[in-house]
Amino acid sequence: MILPLKDLDPIGPFGKPRPAMRGRYRMSHPLKVLAITSLDGALRLLPVRRNAAPDGVIERILVANWAHLGDVISTIGALRSLRHRYPAARIGMIVGSWGQAALAGTGLVDDLHIIDHWALNRSAISRPDKWRRYRTTRRRALQDIRRIRYQAAIDLFPIFPPAHPLFFKAGIPLRIGYVSGGFGPLLTHPVAWEMRRRPMAEHYRPLLDALSPDAPFLPAEMRPHRDPRTLGTLPAHLAEVLPYIVVHPGAGSPNRLWGEERWRQFITLFVSRSPGYRIVITGSGAGDVALAEQLEQAAPGIINQAGRSDWDTFVRTLASASLVVCPDTVTGHVAAMLDVPVVTIFTGTNDPYLWAPYTDRVAVMTRPVVCAPCNSPGCPAMSCFLNVPPADVADAAVAMLTDQLAK
Repeated sequence: MILPLKDLDPIGPFGKPRPAMRGRYRMSHPLKVLAITSLDGALRLLPVRRNAAPDGVIERILVANWAHLGDVISTIGALRSLRHRYPAARIGMIVGSWGQAALAGTGLVDDLHIIDHWALNRSAISRPDKWRRYRTTRRRALQDIRRIRYQAAIDLFPIFPPAHPLFFKAGIPLRIGYVSGGFGPLLTHPVAWEMRRRPMAEHYRPLLDALSPDAPFLPAEMRPHRDPRTLGTLPAHLAEVLPYIVVHPGAGSPNRLWGEERWRQFITLFVSRSPGYRIVITGSGAGDVALAEQLEQAAPGIINQAGRSDWDTFVRTLASASLVVCPDTVTGHVAAMLDVPVVTIFTGTNDPYLWAPYTDRVAVMTRPVVCAPCNSPGCPAMSCFLNVPPADVADAAVAMLTDQLAK
């Protein structure tokens, strides 16, 4: 991982940092920690048989990560490792409806169980509708999970809400997961979270090792990868303009929106220095489409794909790019999975060593601030992000392409 942080003085105002953990929990709010601590104390009274060896050959494995699309992308290395280690096993996975696209066409999962948890649902529907959606999808998935009779379940999500209660209710004999999101007493194989500066995908390894303690998994096995040859054909209008870079200006969180003027400055600087590359703008949703339309005239020959691609076409577009430039969003993780170089503009809300795209060919751009990582959704100033100079991003993009040509 490359972190080309220039020697810049911190610029305020700064946000208020929060602890990444309180005790064993990956939570910041003391009242939430108190509540989950009390609940876990009560759950410890249940008769749970811990650290028992599996009975017989493992033939049915359930994996869970019902978080957002980028989180599901990060699990692909773990799923690939499980498929290799247990080639005859039936592997199922719990994901949110928003995450299932990440697994399409990979052949890594036999059964998908869709549960849209209310706490992770970013859609515009009301809170009561999110609750109803959660109850409906959970009930349907629980029926299917019980029918398949999984022998082991692994929850890869280390933050609240965990899938441990569902594993317990489904009667799965081996239940593996981190205790850091709460409900740890429901696990037969609880694992403590360690705050180590390594990619999120590598944090899945202790969980898989609990399933296979006599043959530990290797860190390199956790790295997400997908062979571009498994993808569809690049649309003709994009094949005609190769080579191109992808600029993806949108993001799921408002605090990760860099702003039209900064993107416009970046595009102008990049085109003036690398005229041999066309620019393809990608995105989805009304906000992404509106921003792409504003940037379409920033330089001659820009191709606007925002709102005009399904998931398969989007992935194929990234796979054919010479470089992807984006904020901290799923786009960077998809590009890394396809071994495409990435320049990502990162906020200081999270540790980039944990959450940046997992690839050696990444430039993580963030402005030094005294409050990072603040472990929060962000602050009004967002100095760590909004004060990243467009010229620095252009420098990183040109350097990445130059290095790629040299190899």
